Amino acid sequence: MKGWAVVCLFLLLAVPLWSQVKHTREEIVEHYCQAPEVTSGEDFDHFARVRTQITSVLNLGAHRIHFAVVDSNVINAWDKDLNKTESLICVPVAMVRFMGEADGELAFILSHEIGHAVDDVCKSSAGRVDVTPPTVTGKLNQLLGGSGRNPIAEQRTCESRADEIGFAIFTKAGYNPFDAAGAFGRIEMYLGDTSTGALARFAAIGSNHPITPDRIKHMRMLLALRTQNQ
Repeated sequence: MKGWAVVCLFLLLAVPLWSQVKHTREEIVEHYCQAPEVTSGEDFDHFARVRTQITSVLNLGAHRIHFAVVDSNVINAWDKDLNKTESLICVPVAMVRFMGEADGELAFILSHEIGHAVDDVCKSSAGRVDVTPPTVTGKLNQLLGGSGRNPIAEQRTCESRADEIGFAIFTKAGYNPFDAAGAFGRIEMYLGDTSTGALARFAAIGSNHPITPDRIKHMRMLLALRTQNQ
């Protein structure tokens, strides 16, 4: 029994040591981006040019954002929180190629993900509740004794916030504001997300992203506000 006690004590003491083992950048990127990192080549150079212009206008304070181009065929980009102040933005080479030579459109995609990375409000459950307008679904849930939360509505709100933050970043970096709509238009054609009618909205009920036409409308509103303030 004493022998087993010693072994158990050793394992308990060893757990914190294992948890403190630092992973390499290569391991972190492969884990969160689900593909190996690309660090050279035409696609990487294209991305690096846009990233440099975007990050030149940032004042991140306590935040630290890492970017990784990865060897993946996924048409998307995403942000992963590594801890409270560090984020990793994954950009598949397929996404870089999908944007072609449209630097401004790629810039908006990167800026949108930066918007997620720096939006501390949307990183907590309480914060997402605070910024999300009440929904009919949430009210019904409350009447039935639930929390009243609507995770899909919360995520849609946070997507709109990331769009707004991203729009401010990439226009400050000198890109054409209309490139935001260009990026959405390109994605809209790819996904076929072009309708705004009742059927389109019904089909999108389970999606945690606003339908693309609504996002373009939001960008148009931000552009109008920006024009008025100039």
